[in-house]
Amino acid sequence: MRRIGLAVIVALSLFVAPLAVVAQQSGKVSRIATIASGAPPVPAGQGPFYDRLRELGWIQGRDIIAERRAYGDQIDRIPELAAELMRTGVDIFVVEGASDAERVQRATRDIPIVTSRAGDIVLAGLAASLARPGGNVTGIQTLQPDLIPKHLSLLKEAFPRLVRAGILLQQSSAETGPIFRDVRRQAEAGAKALGIRLQSLTIHGGDELQSAFAAFKSARAEAVVVVRSQYLSTHMNTVTDLALKHRLPTISDSDRFASRGGLMSYGYDFRETQRAAADIVDKILRGAKPSDIPIQQATVFHLVVNLKTAKALSLTMPPSILVRADEIIQ
Repeated sequence: MRRIGLAVIVALSLFVAPLAVVAQQSGKVSRIATIASGAPPVPAGQGPFYDRLRELGWIQGRDIIAERRAYGDQIDRIPELAAELMRTGVDIFVVEGASDAERVQRATRDIPIVTSRAGDIVLAGLAASLARPGGNVTGIQTLQPDLIPKHLSLLKEAFPRLVRAGILLQQSSAETGPIFRDVRRQAEAGAKALGIRLQSLTIHGGDELQSAFAAFKSARAEAVVVVRSQYLSTHMNTVTDLALKHRLPTISDSDRFASRGGLMSYGYDFRETQRAAADIVDKILRGAKPSDIPIQQATVFHLVVNLKTAKALSLTMPPSILVRADEIIQ
């Protein structure tokens, strides 16, 4: 029995060992640098991304070192932060969206860049195709434009008499061109199919949020779709506060939107996209090139409803939405 037990232990050790010894064999400790808009909810090296890397055998301090920089609402600082991190010997950049990836790429076209929630990497001009990106950018796409009709449909289901809705977008240098046009096209098509008159407002940052919500109210909008962008994500509390002030129900695809006071969130599952991004980083750490790693589509989506916000707006959410909600904030 002892011989059998020993044989089993040896066999298991031979199976598990390859997961953890890649870095040890080379003696290299890899630096993974995250650049994001806000401060992390957990310390660097923690959260679903690093949880997944640990499952794959990469141990913080032994095989990898986590670096993190936040740019707040100054997105144009990203190339500077990337250059600073490159001086520390960073091996892989992990960013959120295509806007971030484009700015990191200004600093390097050699170091791999992995996105965790980009809109469309190919349309942004950062990759040649989904199957073969061809450059130093790959990662996870959340295909944000395709969600706009779903957001309008959820608002119409919640408020059957809805006839006027607003859509709030931010336009930046990296979001012009095909991506920005696709968002507008999807929104207009979705609104037309539902019989909704759509008022589209584009902001460029600064203090335009106040005037945007005032304009929505003046045009008698009854609800607003907030299209996720770096600026709007950074100022999410301001967005939800203004929506409550003007008594406008809101929806966005950001996973944190409803928890920050928006009425509903419908979008990708943040935890799953973080774990999927870690799987891509694992491949790169084991020698794969980002140019050869297919860009992945987010496939898990969550609906979150904030009943506190509904109550503050004197709204009653229909059972058909509540029964489908993955999370209800009381």
